[in-house]
Amino acid sequence: MLILYCTGLRLGEAVRLRMDDVDLKRGTFLITHSKGRSRIVPFRPDLARELRQYLHVRHEILGRLGVSEPRTLFIRLDGTPLTVKSASDALRRLLRQLSIKPPAGRVGARPYEFRHAFAVHRLTAWAEAGADMHAKLPWLSAYLGHQDVLGTEVYLKATPHLLQLASQRFLRHLRNAGAVE
Repeated sequence: MLILYCTGLRLGEAVRLRMDDVDLKRGTFLITHSKGRSRIVPFRPDLARELRQYLHVRHEILGRLGVSEPRTLFIRLDGTPLTVKSASDALRRLLRQLSIKPPAGRVGARPYEFRHAFAVHRLTAWAEAGADMHAKLPWLSAYLGHQDVLGTEVYLKATPHLLQLASQRFLRHLRNAGAVE
C-alpha cells in the first residue's frame, strides 16, 4: 500500500517488481515493459526505510520455510510470489476493515485510488510551491508511465485545497497585471 501511495505505481507494476528492480541506496524502482515502456521511478528515503523492514521480514519468512530466494520482491506467507489478484483482494479487505470501502459491492475506494491520490498530492505540492503546472505536467506523465499528458488527465482531480491555491494564484496574477485592486 505504501509503494502505491508514495510512488503512484500501478498495482500490477508494484506486484511484478523483482528484487533486481529495487535500488534502496539510490531510492529507485526500475519498472520494465509496463504499457510498452520502461522507466525509473524514484522514491523517498522514508519509503526505503519501510522497504528495508519488509525485506528483513521477507528474509525471515523465507528462512523459516527453507525455500530458495524468489526473484519477486513481494511474496505470500508461504514464500510464493504475490499475484495481482491476491494483492488487490488484500488491499480491498483492508479498505473495508478501515471503513473506507463499504462491506460489499463494487463501490467505494479501490486499490487504484492510491495512484489518483499520488497524482493529486503531487499537483498540490507543486501548486503550494508556486511551480508552473503546465511545465510540470509532462514530468508527471512520464513519471506515471503515460505517453502524453492526455493519459494523465484522468488522475487530475480538483480538490478544494487545489482550487483554493489556483484561485489565490489567479488573484495574484490579476493584481500584478493591474486588473484588480
